[in-house]
Amino acid sequence: MKNIITQYAGLKREVYVLFVGRIVTAMGSFVWPMLTFLLTTKLGFSDGVATMFIATAGLISLPLALLGGKLADRFPRKNIIMIFDCLTVALYVLAAILPIGYHTAAIIFVASLFQTVESPAYDALNADYSTTDQREKAFSLSYLGYNLGYVFGASMGGILFEFHTNLAFLLNGLSIFVSTALIFFFVKPENAISDTGSQTECYSEYEKPVEESLPILAVLKQRSVVLAILLIGCFASMSSNTVGILLPLQLKGQMGQHGAAVYGYLNSLNGFVVILFTPLLTMVLKRLTEIPKSILGMGLFLAGMVLFTLGSPLWVLFVGMFVFTLGEVVSVLGNNPYTSRRIPASHRGRIGGVTSVLYSVFFTLIQYGISFVLMIAEGNYRLLWLVFIGCGLASMALYALAYPADKKRFPNLYPKGVF
Repeated sequence: MKNIITQYAGLKREVYVLFVGRIVTAMGSFVWPMLTFLLTTKLGFSDGVATMFIATAGLISLPLALLGGKLADRFPRKNIIMIFDCLTVALYVLAAILPIGYHTAAIIFVASLFQTVESPAYDALNADYSTTDQREKAFSLSYLGYNLGYVFGASMGGILFEFHTNLAFLLNGLSIFVSTALIFFFVKPENAISDTGSQTECYSEYEKPVEESLPILAVLKQRSVVLAILLIGCFASMSSNTVGILLPLQLKGQMGQHGAAVYGYLNSLNGFVVILFTPLLTMVLKRLTEIPKSILGMGLFLAGMVLFTLGSPLWVLFVGMFVFTLGEVVSVLGNNPYTSRRIPASHRGRIGGVTSVLYSVFFTLIQYGISFVLMIAEGNYRLLWLVFIGCGLASMALYALAYPADKKRFPNLYPKGVF
């Protein structure tokens, strides 16, 4: 037990500040987990139309992810976060003041655009304050912090959504404000890892900065296997992200508005499993590199989705969420540090933007596909589950095929005894 906790010792102060910031922000994550219920039960949209709305919103946000990545590499990343977080807070306060209506969906959508712009800067900060060897632990800690807060936020979100929706918006904005204040006061740019630091605090050979004017596509051309892994990861996300769309729709069909509370409890279980197993799996799987972890994670994802297809009894859904969440943890440990170890530090923001765009494109395809099927075959959830389980199996095979190429291109990331 002691080793599980102490494995996070020795990181820079800023990494711990970002960890606390993730906790605070996630404690106020009342809105997004309940967005499907907001559109269908509060605003009266059908399942298909609600899914189409979310998909269109995601499509519109794509160029802003690229913009956010470019801004993160050109301007101080901390300043980017300050500006767009303040704009987001203002919009959530406005949503809390106004009565619920169609304008509420528009306000939430615009707030999500601001969060999209700042996302590459936030993700890059974790890499900026951790060495190559510390990268997995830094991302693991950030992910753990998000879920520590999310356990509380998901359960409260289900309750607040049903009785005090406006209060949920206000608390969401307040949590973002507190997180922003922590970053403003305690994240110091001069403490970031640099190419001129000591031998133990400088970039690895694959992370050394290159000319900032070099386009990100040129960088990826030199590291074609990284682009291949990113595309495979996007394809794999078509299966894992399906759960966030299909499961609430399935629960609403079975239980009506009460399904929001059940979905909140399932999300809380998700958070508890992440909290309990992220430190443990980080230590147990330390001899596995990123791609094998991604394969293992997808296998667990699919096992959970098989249980979701059954739909009932209720306990099966909770077992499915447990197994699915184990897959989520393992996948995060593999996917999150992957590009940061293989892309120059000068292009972290832009690779974050490109990654966000790629994932959003695939996520949008999922949403449009699901909305189309639901419109022509109302309630045929099992067919959709089976289709995306098949996509997950295909992604596992593609990861296995790309693994030897990654070892050949980045041999120093595969020391003896590490797979």
